[in-house]
Amino acid sequence: MELQTTLQSLSRIHFFVKFPVLASLFAAIEEQGFIAARPCVDGVEFRFLNEIHGLPNRCYLRVYFPTESKCVLFFHKKSSVPFSHDRFSYGGVVMDIRSTERFDTEDVKEWVLFLKNGMPPDLRPKTLKKSIPYTIPED
Repeated sequence: MELQTTLQSLSRIHFFVKFPVLASLFAAIEEQGFIAARPCVDGVEFRFLNEIHGLPNRCYLRVYFPTESKCVLFFHKKSSVPFSHDRFSYGGVVMDIRSTERFDTEDVKEWVLFLKNGMPPDLRPKTLKKSIPYTIPED
């Protein structure tokens, strides 16, 4: 179930408060336009409701908390095959509560621009890692 919502209320939830950059991320996403969000296992997943080259944007960002002290931003596209549950990973950003100052507003702008524009290679954020040491649950 996808909800069309605002994200600012999420920034006050216990897990999200520990990572101040998430408040900046949610604000930047809402400034860019209409989004769809849904709660999921240990986090939230959202996407922009814009079109890329005349087709719906298939890019998703999952904010996932594998532990209380870690946050993973998982950038992916869902399969265009209707019955498939495949996800195509474009990488992730792993945050630790001890290193939340490592990310700034420039990083947030890169993440949002990458997501909204369909994750083109030329807009790949410098903080995005190709592999992450976590299994992101499907739901």
